[in-house]
Amino acid sequence: MENYIEDLLTLLIEEAFKTKTNAIGDFEKGILLGYYFAISKILNQAVAFGVFDKLPKHLQEFIPEDLLNEKN
Repeated sequence: MENYIEDLLTLLIEEAFKTKTNAIGDFEKGILLGYYFAISKILNQAVAFGVFDKLPKHLQEFIPEDLLNEKN
């Protein structure tokens, strides 16, 4: 199960940062917000189901709000 969550989060985060790089309009910013909500929900559920500690450190330390930050 941890591998599935790890792969899913990694793919979503990669796609989100690609979208962020190209986000010039409201449509792209809306897609980015969707990625933020999905990634946040998966991380929260990983905590709730006790698998968060089994995820790699880079995923445990990932801050979904960074997707919405203009600086990154």
